Amino acid sequence: MSASWFVDGAYLSKLWMGLKLPNQKLDYLLLRRYIEQNFLDTATNETIGDAYYFGADPEPPTAKQNAFHNALAFPPPNGPGLRVKLYWLQKRQLFWPKTMGGDAVVHPTTKVQYELPQQQGVDVGLVFHMMRSFSKQGWRKLFLAAGDGDFYEPVQHLVENENVSLYLIGSLDSISEELRPYATQIIDLGSIAKTIAR
Repeated sequence: MSASWFVDGAYLSKLWMGLKLPNQKLDYLLLRRYIEQNFLDTATNETIGDAYYFGADPEPPTAKQNAFHNALAFPPPNGPGLRVKLYWLQKRQLFWPKTMGGDAVVHPTTKVQYELPQQQGVDVGLVFHMMRSFSKQGWRKLFLAAGDGDFYEPVQHLVENENVSLYLIGSLDSISEELRPYATQIIDLGSIAKTIAR
C-alpha cells in the first residue's frame, strides 16, 4: 500500500451537482479506477490502501441513503471500498443581517422560518482518520477530495515534513487557496466527468 483516498462527501456531491450533467451520477468505483490507472505505478505495486468517505445523515437516515453508503463500502473490484464515516446534521435558523433588520428569514406564504442544515464533525473526523492512517500506514500519496482551507495545517505537515504527494480532487474554483500550493496535481472533476459517470 502506498496511497490513501479521503472523500468529503458533501463537497464532492455539491461539486458534481454543479456540473449539471443530466441523469448522470458520480460513480465512486469508476473514480477509484481512474485514480489507480492514471496516478499509481503498477510496476511497483502501488495501491490504494485506506480509503474513507465522510458525510452526515439526517435523523433518521433514509433507505436510499443507507443503500448508497452500503454500496460505497463494497470492496474492490466490484465497489470503491470506502470506509463510510457518518456524522450528524444540525439545523441553524436563518436571520437577516443586523444591517437589514436582523429579523428571521421566513417563507413568504407559510411564515415558517428557514433553517439551514449543516454537517457537524466531518472536517475533524476526516483530519483525525487521515493523520491516524498516515501514522500507521506511512503512505506516500494522498488523494483528497476536499477543498476546505481547514485542512491546510495537516496537508502542509504531510507534504512538507513527511514527503507525501498530494492530489486534490475537485475544481480550481472550489479548492481553497491555502491548499492549492501543496498539491502535486489538481484532478479536475469537470474534465473527467464523462469517465467517472454512470
